Amino acid sequence: MRMSTGLMITIRPRSILSINARLTLLYTLGAMAAVALFAVLVNWKLAANFSTEHLRFVQAKTAELQTDLNDADGRAGALLSEISKETAETRLRQYQARVLSGDTILGQTPGMATTLPVSLFAPLVVGALRATDLHQHRTGGRTWLLVSLPLRPVHRTSALRLQLAYDITRDQKLLVDFHRALAVFFLLLVPVLIVTGRWISTRALAPVSRMVRAASNITPTQLSTRIPETPPWPRELSGLVAAFNDMLSRLEDGFTRLSRFSADLAHELRTPLSNLSGELEVCLTRPRTVEAYRAALTSGLEECGRLHALIENLLFLARAEHAGVALHREHFVVAEAADWVIAQHRPGAATRDVHINLKASASRLYADPLLFRQALGNVLANAVRHAPADSTVSVEIKHVADNGVEVCVSDHGDGIAAQHLPHLFERFYRADPARDRSQGHVEGQGTGLGLSIIHSILELHGGNATVDSTVGVGTRVTLRFPQEHMPSK
Repeated sequence: MRMSTGLMITIRPRSILSINARLTLLYTLGAMAAVALFAVLVNWKLAANFSTEHLRFVQAKTAELQTDLNDADGRAGALLSEISKETAETRLRQYQARVLSGDTILGQTPGMATTLPVSLFAPLVVGALRATDLHQHRTGGRTWLLVSLPLRPVHRTSALRLQLAYDITRDQKLLVDFHRALAVFFLLLVPVLIVTGRWISTRALAPVSRMVRAASNITPTQLSTRIPETPPWPRELSGLVAAFNDMLSRLEDGFTRLSRFSADLAHELRTPLSNLSGELEVCLTRPRTVEAYRAALTSGLEECGRLHALIENLLFLARAEHAGVALHREHFVVAEAADWVIAQHRPGAATRDVHINLKASASRLYADPLLFRQALGNVLANAVRHAPADSTVSVEIKHVADNGVEVCVSDHGDGIAAQHLPHLFERFYRADPARDRSQGHVEGQGTGLGLSIIHSILELHGGNATVDSTVGVGTRVTLRFPQEHMPSK
């Protein structure tokens, strides 16, 4: 026996009805259910009316025969003569009757013994007559209601027994014809309801088709196109149109930022690569001294360092966009961490004759120490770079109302124009693109990534970063770290 070593599974998509088909089906089923319910109610009411009328007839006829018997002073002959007169004149008798005294038949409608023998009738009804006491029997193509009732003569001690058969053939035929008409009506109604439901659902879904046509005209090169809001959309779709247009706005903004980011990244990579290839080409044109080769290698190493720093910063920003980034939080003395960062930047600040002043009223912070130092270092490097000579950069650390820690770095530089402030945390954005890059870079500085990295670090901690600046006065960058807080993403 050969055994299969593999298992092939074929997954077929489920057949899903379109909304148009669903609406048509639901409309048809709903209308059919409503019509069926109406038909059931009409049939029930019609049958109930017939049953009531049948009971009234039997009661009235019994009372009439009792009256005839009483008028004849209890003589059964007069009663039998009246019954024969009413039932023998026509072949289509409305009722037939038989009178018995005990088991003896005193008289009956002609031919009744053959069609409706005594044995068909139920026992004598005792008490008030009810509709349930009337038993239905069909014979010879006709339908009868059978009942046995007592007749009490005036001068006799024993009651006579009346067996009454009421012909309800016409009423039954009416009910049967009604049922057949309902069946034909339902058969004709189904296609009418399907066509009507299809027309109604098509009209109802016309705005959706219009929305699909409008959305199909939106391409990557036409992201500025929006679904028109006129003519007015139905209430159920107006919110969807607004949400779709908002989504397109976000996509357009993201696509624009991505395009700008790609262009800026290409520019950032092209500059060090151009410098590196230029140095190598110069070295290869003719023989050089050892010092010249060393200088070229040193310059190439610096450009490689710039490329390495740029790539590391981009990788950090990419990781920061995902919730899986691990933060190594711990409690640490925030003033000591700030002192360490300031010590790293103090030599560079001294060459520019810039002083760094620290004022710390907050003691401890629960955060990632390395990321805290990186964020503060980026802000401090920017402040030192743009601070004028013989000025002071202030670093203030304090508690805030929500039990968090706020780190403020202020300089007295040229400031930043108001139109640049909303974009400072965007990647590769520079308020001064023409500034000299020869001043060096630290952790993203000089590439337009420094503030983006700061913003990502604060978001990872559940905090935020803000920039306040006035042209000619200076800039103030504020980092807010929430205390004992884990952000939810």
